[in-house]
Amino acid sequence: MYRVIIADDESAVRERLLALLKKESNGFEVVGSFENGYDALEAIESLQPDLLITDIKMPYINGIELIKQAKVELPLLQSIIISGYDSFDYAKQAIDLGVIGYMSKPISNLELQENLVKAKNTLDTQVTIDKNISNLQKQVETSLKVLQESDLMRLITLKEVSINMHEKLLNDGINLDCKYHLLAIFDTDQDLDTLSNEKFELFRFYVSKYFHEQFDRFINSYDFADGQTHVFLLCSDKIINKEEMLTKFNETIAMIKKACDVSVSVGVSDISKDNEISYRKLYRHAKRCLEYRTVVGSNIVLFFDDLENHTNIKTPGKIDENEYKTISYDILYGKEEEAKESIKHLVTTISSKEYTDSYYFILNNILDTILKSCINLSKLYINFMPHIEIVQKLYGSKTSQSIISFFDDLIEKVSVVNESSRLSGVELSFEQIKKYIDSHYYESTLSLECVANELCYSVSYISAILKKNNTSFTKYLTDIRMEKAKALLADNNNKLITIASAVGYEDPYYFSHCFKKYYGVSPIEYRKK
Repeated sequence: MYRVIIADDESAVRERLLALLKKESNGFEVVGSFENGYDALEAIESLQPDLLITDIKMPYINGIELIKQAKVELPLLQSIIISGYDSFDYAKQAIDLGVIGYMSKPISNLELQENLVKAKNTLDTQVTIDKNISNLQKQVETSLKVLQESDLMRLITLKEVSINMHEKLLNDGINLDCKYHLLAIFDTDQDLDTLSNEKFELFRFYVSKYFHEQFDRFINSYDFADGQTHVFLLCSDKIINKEEMLTKFNETIAMIKKACDVSVSVGVSDISKDNEISYRKLYRHAKRCLEYRTVVGSNIVLFFDDLENHTNIKTPGKIDENEYKTISYDILYGKEEEAKESIKHLVTTISSKEYTDSYYFILNNILDTILKSCINLSKLYINFMPHIEIVQKLYGSKTSQSIISFFDDLIEKVSVVNESSRLSGVELSFEQIKKYIDSHYYESTLSLECVANELCYSVSYISAILKKNNTSFTKYLTDIRMEKAKALLADNNNKLITIASAVGYEDPYYFSHCFKKYYGVSPIEYRKK
């Protein structure tokens, strides 16, 4: 059964919808019914509806705004609009939000059923999933050729693309002659050892399928598997809109979650122009974003420019050799023991006669790999020891065991610095977000988009930061407004209409509704007490 919530300020409309849906449910179950957009929005996250049926004109939050804000939390939410008004502007906004149906008042049974059929077809498409791996593998003929995949894997290791490489890419069907480029990495939030082979193969298939369904209509995209992750390169001559990308990325990971029951996060590079493209840098930046899952949370889209807003830390370089690359990956992703084991193996291997000539060169490479895996080297040098002392300590070690112990200690220190740097960056973002809301709570037009635009963060990033701190934009803003309102009510000279306006509510009835819902009593009752 698909879950439905209804939002309409007319009780007669709500009752009619409830009766019709109960009589001919057609696979739908009503889990909530609300008389205004504010109450419906508050319940969206806990009720997790598949379909929203909402009036356009409602008190407090209208239907268009309700759909827009609800889709931040539920990207796959389908919606049907009810209206007694004809408005081109509303219709255009509804189309932009992907509304699948429109019903005029009074609602007829036939009109409702027609819209429910459309909604059900859309929802069925999202969950009609072939779990048979052999069937999926037969469909892989439509994905990238092995040759293309090899080309793309090489592309992200090159400092610059030579003319010969450029021609080879064109011959293999990869056209990078576009003005704007962006790279995104999809990664499962579970380690491979906790993920069944079947689920991982399902992830592999559906991440490519859903991504190309979302993007191929308006942008050139290429993808390849890179270990546990899946990499997508997007190219376009038109400006790549970040918010549009965010919406599509969120919908993609939501569909993967529904299809495979696998939580997925996305690291997204900055957008490069044709005169400054380094695919290796784009790849490195997208990888770096995924490191922040340890402090931001999972099942999220992270943009590199969001991270740049709260840090001027220089991005660590990468070492191309596979063993060094593995060590760096393990350190950056908090896998200390794996990194220590790899280094122990390397040190043991080079402690033999055949490595006499290259011993110190390799030792220096190991040290270089560890240091380049540190997000904030200056912090490491202050809290652990200066660079010169690190080098002296390493080369002063007389046995392979003492060298291994030194590297183990250094890895632990780097891991502490990395986690602290990411956490402090996220904490700084949270303080910036809180400070902006605290300073602008009285603005009736304050929205999540306003905060995102002002702070140059994405809506997704702000939502994730607030969620990590056990709140949301609506909840935090309401908390601030209600506290301020309570203080103003203590002065009997303050009129209710004045208080409402002072805390960001143009409509005093909306303010009273929110106050009573928050404190359990109306503002007048509170003042009397």
